[in-house]
Amino acid sequence: MTITQRKPLRPDDIIINEPGDQYSCDSCGCDLTHSVRIKCADPLCEPGDGVDICPPCFCAGREFRHHKRGHAYRVIEINSYPIFSEDWGADEELLLLKGIATQGFGNWKKIAEHIGTRSKEEVEKHYNEVYIDSQTWPIPKLDLQFSVDPAEFQARKRRRIQALNDTPPPPLKHGPVSLPGIHEIQGFFPGRLEFEHEIDNEAEDLVKDLEFGVCLEWDGDQIIEDEEDLDVRARAKWEEERRNPPPPAEKGRIPGKGPMINGINGYHPPSENGSVATRESLPPKSDDALANGTSSGDGDEEVEEVTQPPPIETKESLAFKLSLLEMYSQRVDKRLEGKEVMFDRGLLDYKKMQASDKKRSREDRDIVHRLRPFAKLQTAADYEVFAADVLYEALLRQRIQELQQYRRLGLATAADIDKYKSDLQKRTLTKANHRDYPTDKHPYRRQSSGPDPRRASLVSFGGDSEGRKSNEREATPRLPGSSTGQGPIVRKLPTPLNLANSPSLHLLSAAEQVLCAQLRILPKPYLVVKETLVREYARRGGKLRRREARELVKIDVNKTSRVWDFLVQQGFLNIASDVSSNHASSSQDASTASGSQVNGSPIKDPRPLSSQQNGPAPVPSTSSS
Repeated sequence: MTITQRKPLRPDDIIINEPGDQYSCDSCGCDLTHSVRIKCADPLCEPGDGVDICPPCFCAGREFRHHKRGHAYRVIEINSYPIFSEDWGADEELLLLKGIATQGFGNWKKIAEHIGTRSKEEVEKHYNEVYIDSQTWPIPKLDLQFSVDPAEFQARKRRRIQALNDTPPPPLKHGPVSLPGIHEIQGFFPGRLEFEHEIDNEAEDLVKDLEFGVCLEWDGDQIIEDEEDLDVRARAKWEEERRNPPPPAEKGRIPGKGPMINGINGYHPPSENGSVATRESLPPKSDDALANGTSSGDGDEEVEEVTQPPPIETKESLAFKLSLLEMYSQRVDKRLEGKEVMFDRGLLDYKKMQASDKKRSREDRDIVHRLRPFAKLQTAADYEVFAADVLYEALLRQRIQELQQYRRLGLATAADIDKYKSDLQKRTLTKANHRDYPTDKHPYRRQSSGPDPRRASLVSFGGDSEGRKSNEREATPRLPGSSTGQGPIVRKLPTPLNLANSPSLHLLSAAEQVLCAQLRILPKPYLVVKETLVREYARRGGKLRRREARELVKIDVNKTSRVWDFLVQQGFLNIASDVSSNHASSSQDASTASGSQVNGSPIKDPRPLSSQQNGPAPVPSTSSS
């Protein structure tokens, strides 16, 4: 992660709405920027910025430094009258041109600071209207006449300056903090509006080495050339050599070069006796000549740096190079179109796009991803409407398929569909309850004194007593060939939970560990359920029903019933003694049933197992499970 530290702005850096040129009296030091001043015209006071004097000091005949009261002078007025625009004075026009010359064209912010009475938007707009859009470009129209009262013009200028001064300074910018920014997430540089790897990043390789020579097409031969330009001088010399070719070179010499000495080219003028002067025999060059890059010989003998004249572009070479530029321009336009799509759609806001995708379902996200190629063909608003319509179409298609499925099932009205959904939900819950109840072989099966309506559908057809057939609904008949005399096969119980590494396991007894493993409950939650039931049982004085226990513990009701039965069997809840006492105090008829319903606890059958298998015994009450 890149951490940048930026110094806070100093108060001196805040924009001050004053003109860039400040004038003050050289005698008393008063400000003369917005008033008439006297400028000394004597050559003795002219060097530098000259001498500026305020009218009171000039009338008093003040003398200071080299200035004398008898020197020539000029009166400098404030040119606050319009010449090109009704609300721009001549002084502002001069400051505008001077600001462009000093600050650079296009640097409107610095130019506005130089003028001092205009904003950068006003400066740019005025320059484009007066100079760029002028019919006499590049010169503005000079025959404009404005009938503006000078007093009103100055009053408007003062109000404008006051408004600029009253504008609060821009707030200080806080330095960037060390957090993941948008440029770190997507390789984007917000200040430059560029990416670390642009689209078609190799497009510049096509024209990076492209050079143009002299183009004589499209009135290129009428362009005025600078005679001091090196290319122009080289081309003129080349044309002169073509008109007056040099004599053929001597053997062993290269034109424009010296003779070949030991395989090295060099210019060695011959001596008087015809021998070649060696390096030692030549007069040494002065240090100034070496520093300036000139030789100590005559000017005609100086060998200038050989500059190859730029080639003249033929029609074929010019067409080829222009084709390369056109190809590059097309690739750049494609890159800009891709950027425009990203900027208009807000694709750079990574978190916003991620949150928007999370709100949609997986099917909707797939549809939106398939629609992305169409974003380049539409505006941002049109694409959003198009995507919403396609998603709505997919929703309608899904609903139509659901209705067709209901029609195949024979459901024709909305009421039939609602009833079908309700029955389907009940059937699903019934199957889930059947899976939760164990078979008769389970050691901790529920001991209920009355018939359980949830087990009524499990009773085999014709395999029960007449009394139970009359009290319960008729079970579904078995298919031919199925086994008789036994209940339906219940789904296998889930695998017991492995509690070997569970915390608080040492706080449970062996029976409790088996119960938690079968119910797939961890020891700590079981201890909480156990403590809740035992405390509530003690607080109510032993009058706690099974249904109330289910409301106290917010877990699966079947698991709550299993824990209730286990606590009763282990003696934590003394429900049997309460039932026996209520049975002894009540009468032997229907009052016995009402007493057992108050307690809501199961009663164990005191008969042995052999007598229970002979037939069902009359039950005193029905469990309120």
